[in-house]
Amino acid sequence: WFQFADDATVVTLNESENQILLNCFTRWCQWSNMIIRVDKCSTFGIKKCLTSSSQYLPKLLVNNERIPPTELGDSFTYLGKHFNYNMNDELHKSEILETTTNLMKLIDRLPIDPKYKLMIYQKYVLAKISWHLTVSDITKTWVVNNMDNMISSYVRFWFEIPINGTLDILALSNINFGVSLILPSQKFIECQITKRNILKVSLNDDIKKLYHSTTNGTNLQFDKFCNGKEYLDFNRKEKQDRIKNDLKNQGFILKSIMEMGLQFTKPIWSLMQQGLPKNIFSFSLRYLNNTLATKNNLCLWKLAASNECSFCKQPESLLHVIAGCNKYLHQGRYNWRHDSVLFYLTTVIKSRSNIDIYADLENHRSPSIITGMSYRPDIVFIFNETLYILELTVGFETNISINVERKKEKYKHMLLDLEQRYSKVSFINLSLGALGIFSKQCTTFVPMLKDLNFNDKEIKFTIQKVMNICIRTTYFIFCRRNKDWFVEGYLNY
Repeated sequence: WFQFADDATVVTLNESENQILLNCFTRWCQWSNMIIRVDKCSTFGIKKCLTSSSQYLPKLLVNNERIPPTELGDSFTYLGKHFNYNMNDELHKSEILETTTNLMKLIDRLPIDPKYKLMIYQKYVLAKISWHLTVSDITKTWVVNNMDNMISSYVRFWFEIPINGTLDILALSNINFGVSLILPSQKFIECQITKRNILKVSLNDDIKKLYHSTTNGTNLQFDKFCNGKEYLDFNRKEKQDRIKNDLKNQGFILKSIMEMGLQFTKPIWSLMQQGLPKNIFSFSLRYLNNTLATKNNLCLWKLAASNECSFCKQPESLLHVIAGCNKYLHQGRYNWRHDSVLFYLTTVIKSRSNIDIYADLENHRSPSIITGMSYRPDIVFIFNETLYILELTVGFETNISINVERKKEKYKHMLLDLEQRYSKVSFINLSLGALGIFSKQCTTFVPMLKDLNFNDKEIKFTIQKVMNICIRTTYFIFCRRNKDWFVEGYLNY
């Protein structure tokens, strides 16, 4: 005999015993002024016939009114779980598929940014199917084959990720340059872990015995986690390790920025990425897993006959397009990106009064006036009796630490000379990736802003703005690959 809220279930070995219990229950309901809605009740029976069993239609009464029996081959539902004669989960499976299919088609038709489509899927669709994933006995294999493939196809379409591009990067947390994508199979495991933990911590001894008696088989994979969050963190760590160690072609960029990126700027970059237009947002995802349409990739996908750059005839990899083509360099493409960031930084520093600034830009006094003709750093200014020298580098993500060391070596003699002439010299070696990732050696940039009396909000805004300029200029450089260059002026964003 089971009771929950306004539901009651009577389970017996035979029909006569069930009728006796129903009569007792009916009298108790009459005594307590409770009404039994017979039309909302149902019966389900299985009996043995010779050597086999079969479903039949029980004749059970409440107040001399027959309770409607579950038709042969049909199922009944109790507390959200479907039961039938075969004791399978076909109805749960069909409901999950139908619900998910209809909702994903509806979401796909919405005239909104793909980021918000993904958000609706994560917050709403997964919630709609989570009860089925919790109470039913479907397997992870079924969820992977039927649900994951469907969701993956929509995500690929929304973010223009090719079929051979990994979605593991999207599954990483936002702080690790992903979008926290949760596939149905991961939600299934999360739900199963929740169910097992409810049994484990129950105050009822019988339910605890049920937990211990079922700590075997497939349940072992769920019982090793304390909660769903712990599993998701474990799963993301696995994917992160796979990206860094196994996906050499698609994971090398992410591996570089994870190892060489400045930790506290990662949440700022994630916040900046969320505000990008859908085309640049998609570009950033494909950039990170190296699935953009470079000629190297087009040849790999058998969509191009040659992988040569149209300008220099070298193999056109992502590195080549973004920061490695000598022809592009001489055309000023990379300088335009660099100078756009530099122009913004100059404007920000100028916003503080009483600053005499020298910058390696048009219409600005040359930094060589201070440093001497042998050197030309990007920005030089004096503030509060301190000489600040800022050297900016915007390059490919795999080179951000190399660029720091290169610039440190280049200017070491200049710094020694200036330290003899000025009471205090601060060198800001600002090395950025093409997507705006800060090198972990860029530890003097924030102290410089604090010296200029920037508060925490202003510092975050400045960093986010620099990142935004980097990624937008890089996007434009990529879009103009194999095309003539015609840009004038700096990116004014």
